[in-house]
Amino acid sequence: MLTTTLAILLLLLPPTEIRPDQVEHTALPCVRTGASTDDGDAAKSLNQQLATKMRGYMNPYNTSCARVIVETVQRQGLNDRAAAIAIATVIVESSIANLDGGLGDSVGLFQQRASWGSFEQRTDPVWATGRFLAVMRQFYPNDSWNNVAIGDVAAAVQRPAAKYRHRYGIEAGDAVKIVNELWAQNGKWPPSSKENGGR
Repeated sequence: MLTTTLAILLLLLPPTEIRPDQVEHTALPCVRTGASTDDGDAAKSLNQQLATKMRGYMNPYNTSCARVIVETVQRQGLNDRAAAIAIATVIVESSIANLDGGLGDSVGLFQQRASWGSFEQRTDPVWATGRFLAVMRQFYPNDSWNNVAIGDVAAAVQRPAAKYRHRYGIEAGDAVKIVNELWAQNGKWPPSSKENGGR
C-alpha cells in the first residue's frame, strides 16, 4: 500500500516540480501591501475544497498571488477559463509563489525563462500574467483556447518535457475552484508590485 501511494505521489509530483512544502527560493510579494483579510478567508475556504497539490497549503500569501492573476485576466477582458489556465500553470510551476529562482534561469509565478523578459518583469505578477496570456493567445488565436482542455493549453504555453505535460491537467479542477472563489470576490484590483513602487 505504501509503495502504491509513493508511486502515485511521484507520478503527480515529479522530482522537478516545486511542491508547496519544499520551496527553496525566496517568495517575492505579489501585492506590495501584502495579503488582505479576504485572502486569508479565501485560503481557509479553498483548503476545504481543493483535492490535489495545494490542498491544505493555501495561505493568505499564495491566495493574494492567485488574486492578482485572476484580476489581471479580468482586466484584459478574458473569461474565467483563461484565469483557470493561468492558475493551473502557476500551481504546477511555483505552487502559486512569486519565486526569485527556480530551475536554471526560471523565476516568478510562471517560472518564466530569461527569454520571456527581464528578472523584474518576470517577477512582477501582473506583467508575467499578461505575458503568459499573450503567448496563450498567440498559440490559440481567435480565443480557440476556449475549446481545448485547460491542461493542454497550459502545457502548450509552458512547453515542458513530454513526460511532464500531464501535470497541468491534474491541477485543472483545483484551478477552476480557486478562480471561482476569487472571481466572485472581485473587488479593488491591486496594482502590480512595480506600480506600487517596487518590492
